[in-house]
Amino acid sequence: MTRPPAREQAVILLHGMGRTWMSMAVLGLRLRNAGYEVHWFGYSPRKSTLDQLTVRLRELVENQVRAPQYHLIGHSLGNIIVRNGFQEGYRAGLKRIVMLAPPNGPAALASMMRHLRVYQWLTGDSGQKLGDDAFFRTLPVPDVEFGVIAGNCGHRIGFRDANDGVVRVENTKLDGMRDWVEVDRTHTFIMYAAETFDLCLHFLDNGSFRP
Repeated sequence: MTRPPAREQAVILLHGMGRTWMSMAVLGLRLRNAGYEVHWFGYSPRKSTLDQLTVRLRELVENQVRAPQYHLIGHSLGNIIVRNGFQEGYRAGLKRIVMLAPPNGPAALASMMRHLRVYQWLTGDSGQKLGDDAFFRTLPVPDVEFGVIAGNCGHRIGFRDANDGVVRVENTKLDGMRDWVEVDRTHTFIMYAAETFDLCLHFLDNGSFRP
């Protein structure tokens, strides 16, 4: 199969808590085959603070992205890093953002577990912030077009309403979002679905998830 012509646009992919860049590999390869310059941002929230991770993300954009325009796609905690980056801003050329299963308010599981020492050790500074309502009140909202994809195949343990197993569906929403869509996926596997790729691609091209 012939690869589509290069779009002269880049996509940076950020994985979630407890995962590695490889969790975004399938989505990234699909985007590469669609003509995008693709970069994966790997990190460990246990070893670095949220602010340190944010600095590293901006450095990746500054030093590795060749295309004049670029997009960001985050999963879960990756979106918190993306939003935190707007404290100081990104290099010119940032066009659109897609948030996969973002905790845009305190995550239910993080709120329940944030006082456990094992959780604190595993998730570091970022894990504490995920359960902190005061933190979310100060977290910047992106000043570029962004859309949200929420999963709804969660469970009822620890939840009273629709969720993806980690994040409540309502908690994925954020004032200012250009578009929002639900998919029948769990928090853990939302990034692997072909449907998720199709939605991401349409949003990056058009600023909406569907025609």
